[in-house]
Amino acid sequence: MRENRKTDYRFKLLYAFAIIMVVLDHADGGGLALKTDWYLYGGLPLPLFVFCSGYFYRDADEENAGMYIRRKAKTLLIPMYLYTIAYGLIVQLLRAKGIAMGGDLTPENILIAPLINGHQFVYNMGGWFIAPLFMVEIFNLLIRKVLKQVCPRISETVFFVIGILLGLAGNQLACMGFLAGWRLAPVRMLYFMPFYSLGIFYRRTLEKTDRKIPSFPFFAVIFVIKFLIVWHYGRPLRYTFAWCNDFTEGPVMPILIGFLGIAMWMRIAVILTPVIGRSRWINLVADSTYSIMMNQFLGFMLVKTVFALGSRVYAGFADFDWIRYKTDIWYYYMPKGVVYTLIVYSFAGVAFPILVQMLLNKGKQALRRGEDGKNR
Repeated sequence: MRENRKTDYRFKLLYAFAIIMVVLDHADGGGLALKTDWYLYGGLPLPLFVFCSGYFYRDADEENAGMYIRRKAKTLLIPMYLYTIAYGLIVQLLRAKGIAMGGDLTPENILIAPLINGHQFVYNMGGWFIAPLFMVEIFNLLIRKVLKQVCPRISETVFFVIGILLGLAGNQLACMGFLAGWRLAPVRMLYFMPFYSLGIFYRRTLEKTDRKIPSFPFFAVIFVIKFLIVWHYGRPLRYTFAWCNDFTEGPVMPILIGFLGIAMWMRIAVILTPVIGRSRWINLVADSTYSIMMNQFLGFMLVKTVFALGSRVYAGFADFDWIRYKTDIWYYYMPKGVVYTLIVYSFAGVAFPILVQMLLNKGKQALRRGEDGKNR
């Protein structure tokens, strides 16, 4: 999920914000009250990722669609499948230790499930998002390439409207229950289309206007709209994009909530970039989003394992639930019921995947040095 372009530190911040929100959401809020505030995590971080990817889309890629598809497959799908195999093996090994979570190591779970489900091996289920992101990027390129051949002067506004209409169509299919089996894959893709289109439209049309609007009225408008939505429905809205099965307010709200969140965090990133945009730690998180998406649950599991081992020697952890530890990925042990313990899980869910990414980077560098040595 990194973009190989000239560094724009606003988007480093956005990537870091988005992946941290994903981890906090998966860690039952991560011990932070933001989860129950104006913007629930369930309506924002993944649209934010897709928006960022759309922002860096280039028309030049349409000249060689095959090369573009191969590049995206190399950066998104191939690592996804390698992680799938690795976690499939981990699941089988953990079963021997009595930890009964995750599916069997079958051809379907290895080859097909990552494209239409992504939850088959549990520990890497955060990576379900990779396949829809790939589909969105390819679908966008093909739509633009075909339409430009029919009408070479088609405007970005038209493409943006098309993106929104595709998203509404996908959400309507979700509302109609078109979600079983393979059907979930196109619904997920269509849901994300408006946010990818917004990324392109923002860079080419909206950005110059956005920069002229002072921050106070900008935030005021966003929060007034958000307040009216909360007031109308009686609660902040939250959606589970992995399954698209809770669009109970109809096809429009999931898109509007995403647009409002993107607008808010884009402006926050603009404000904070001069302050922390070049932070080593922010960039470390931003450059490790793929690994964090894939490995966060194993980081959570490591914390649970520490508590599990501690319960054998420390009476303060005596209420640790071994059965749930071995059977429920969503079990988070909190000593004395202290919810702030979840921040430990959140930290591990970010730090452990970063360590994995650093080790992988070192391995790649070693391989390159070895190849360079052979070629001399």
